[in-house]
Amino acid sequence: MKKLFSFLVVFSIFASISMAYAGTSLFGYTPGGVLGGGLRFDLKPGVVLDLSASGGTGSSGSTYNLYADVFIGNWGVGLLAKKAAVGADLAYEISLQYAVEQAINERISVGVLLLLVNYDTTAGADPNLTFLSTISPYFVLAL
Repeated sequence: MKKLFSFLVVFSIFASISMAYAGTSLFGYTPGGVLGGGLRFDLKPGVVLDLSASGGTGSSGSTYNLYADVFIGNWGVGLLAKKAAVGADLAYEISLQYAVEQAINERISVGVLLLLVNYDTTAGADPNLTFLSTISPYFVLAL
């Protein structure tokens, strides 16, 4: 839990500083056919930071995902902290990504993200290391 808290603090501080100096957008994506999304910060030309969080609560407890990635041009590195099931241990995924994005107009862009290499620390994940495991369409809406 301390690692998760540290992760949240560092990215919250970084996002707060980034918002003061960067353009902000909403992004949406569809990993595994499920719509998700968060905030995108344009740090400088060709460099973006994406942050998202999701969670749910049931009678037996909570599950959640915290995600961040940084892209320089088309190349990115992503980090996911997750508690995918009630009672599960906190797990992490780190990935090397490639994205192709095209502007539709000055406020809307669409893209496709390829998860090139992904390492998953989830107990019992088989395999822990995957290659080209996901292709996810996404969109970006300028605020």
